Amino acid sequence: MKDIIKLIIKYHFTIIFVLLEIIAFSLMVMHNNYQRTIFSSYTSSFFGAISSTVTEIKTYFYLKETNKKLVAENIELRNQIEKARVLYNESKSDSLWHSNISAEYKYIYITAEMLNAGLNKTKNYIIINKGSLHGITSEMAVCSSEGVVGIVEKTSKHFSKILPLININLRVSAKIKKNGYYGSLQWDGNDYRYTYLNDIPFHVDAEVGDTIVTSGLSPIFPEGEIIGFIESVNKKTANFLRIKVKLATDFKKIFDVYIIANTQKREQEQLEVIGDE
Repeated sequence: MKDIIKLIIKYHFTIIFVLLEIIAFSLMVMHNNYQRTIFSSYTSSFFGAISSTVTEIKTYFYLKETNKKLVAENIELRNQIEKARVLYNESKSDSLWHSNISAEYKYIYITAEMLNAGLNKTKNYIIINKGSLHGITSEMAVCSSEGVVGIVEKTSKHFSKILPLININLRVSAKIKKNGYYGSLQWDGNDYRYTYLNDIPFHVDAEVGDTIVTSGLSPIFPEGEIIGFIESVNKKTANFLRIKVKLATDFKKIFDVYIIANTQKREQEQLEVIGDE
């Protein structure tokens, strides 16, 4: 208390001057319409700006929760679409033949969050918070709201390791959406924003901006999941085009992902093994 009194005594002239200025300004605003209007306008703008800033800050902190809700809704919609597809296929089948067969969902979608990632090397990886206890197994597809992320490499009870598209050891069957020509998609180990689609015949019509999607030829990815867009086409090679693809997924920004489980994967692989014998 003594320190406060000493401070007031030391700066009492300054304090009195400030108080008088405030009183004078208040009297001027109160008794002059023009000044009152100007002051009211600036005050409204000032507090409006503060209110807007506070709202933006609150919105920022709620973005993560909002994004989780959107991902969950997206997964629910995908599962509903898969259910509708099964029911539609059943409705077209012979009712007598199909009456004792239960509907099977080919794809099941499971939400997950990225916990950790190594994205600065040639053999990159992503760790997510779902594992075998959640039904995750190796060689399941992983996507985000933007597009394809990668494939599950291995799992523990509570976690899974993902091989992203930006890993030189991963190859994905992909195609040009507009004409269906497919090839092998593989990263070259350089820029994380781009990958390459190989084995596309030289005569194929491929242009900058064309959409690249999963081909559906492997039992891992459903057909039509977005991978990216053609950035450039190199036609200098002898038999095949070298197509540079800008990835739809920004690996420096992803957080929420979803796993795609193909419930018929093992059955398909067993037939493929028999066919190779």
